[in-house]
Amino acid sequence: MAKNREASQLGSFITVDDSTGKVGIANSVGINTAVPQGSYSLYVQGTTNVTGVINSDTDIQIGGVSVSPSGGVSVDDVTALAIALG
Repeated sequence: MAKNREASQLGSFITVDDSTGKVGIANSVGINTAVPQGSYSLYVQGTTNVTGVINSDTDIQIGGVSVSPSGGVSVDDVTALAIALG
């Protein structure tokens, strides 16, 4: 059974900037799960397909191996790492 909520019940969790239309969510967001794991702001359970660029100011972990964006890592390096990790 779905847990229906009144819009007023979501007001403490969701903010909308009227001038820009940007939406903020106070808690973590789960995709394909109702229970986000850990302390992640965004938790995606399942296979993810990204078309475009992933931007990060810090290290990105692929299979537990950190890839530093400041280290000059190329797409070929990341592809080789992904193939090596299976």
